[in-house]
Amino acid sequence: MTNDETKQPEDARPRPIGGRSRRLVLDESVEAPQPSLDWMSRTLQWDTRVRPGKSGLRIGDLNVGIYGEVPDHWEEQTRMPRGAYPMPGIPPLSIAIRDKRDLWADNAADLYEEAIQRRWVAATDIPWRAIEPLPDDVEAAMCQLCTELSQAANVEFETIGYWLQHMSYGYHEVKLFLATNMFDAGRHHEAFRKRALANGGGLGVESRGLVNRMILESKGGWSETSLLLHLLRGTFILAIYRYGERFANNPAEKVLFARAMQDKARHIAYGLQHLRYAITHKQDKAQVFTQLLNIGERIFVRELDEPAMLEPLAIVFGGGIEGARAGMAQVRRMMADWARGYLAATEWLGIARDAAFPKELAQYLED
Repeated sequence: MTNDETKQPEDARPRPIGGRSRRLVLDESVEAPQPSLDWMSRTLQWDTRVRPGKSGLRIGDLNVGIYGEVPDHWEEQTRMPRGAYPMPGIPPLSIAIRDKRDLWADNAADLYEEAIQRRWVAATDIPWRAIEPLPDDVEAAMCQLCTELSQAANVEFETIGYWLQHMSYGYHEVKLFLATNMFDAGRHHEAFRKRALANGGGLGVESRGLVNRMILESKGGWSETSLLLHLLRGTFILAIYRYGERFANNPAEKVLFARAMQDKARHIAYGLQHLRYAITHKQDKAQVFTQLLNIGERIFVRELDEPAMLEPLAIVFGGGIEGARAGMAQVRRMMADWARGYLAATEWLGIARDAAFPKELAQYLED
């Protein structure tokens, strides 16, 4: 990546920046020791200047010269920033993810910029005062839905928090974006919990959380975890957000689901780009992902058998228990939309699902 306004030296060898200073005299009786200033010459590339563009100084704009060289393997096992001068003798850290293929996505830097520019505050950006009393059955269903969504968000930021510490510092664009993904998930946890407590209801029951546990216990690698978190679970949560916004009972719910939907689409955009990068740069990765989805989809089917998710959705979409039959038709339409989008994503990634896709999920495509 180049920048016409960036000045770069002819080579990247360290060179002195300034001369040695005189002896510093603090007063007539106390003298400071002679400074060495050795650190001044320890730079791999000096005289670099980046300029802000129309959108300001973005993180991707810094990728000039050696600062934009993203290696396929990061040798350093320290917290040394990419492009900094390496210092010998620093004890190594236990950093497991040191290959670019195991975390990289070309859109990470842009998604980070989008995330920090579109951040919102659950306390003030949701018009909570616009909520009005609902029938008990509708309120109970909405509270149960919010309980599930809040718990799923909690699992998301706990999962990302675990993996961030294992990622090399040479790939800071990804680490920065995932930090926003984790913060977004924390905000979703907060916002849906607030909705459950804001209108005379309260938190519902906690389901067995089979998919939650599967994601939390995924330790095979970040790519495998991202497959479950962003592709399988993420696309399903996005579908709920879309229909939640469509069938919102009041302006507060409409804004809440719309804001959360915007965030979730960004998370999935990273996940899909990373998964495709991983498949492209490792020969057997598509086979690994295929086998993992064979397991993950069946666990997802078992979770859908529990009444704690789809039944509340049917009541919310149908406007009450009496309208639940019509509401369930909307639920099946939502599941069909999810299944089509999910299968389109797996096809784009090169993960074959046609024959292996569970019949319990394929049935929604027949409606």
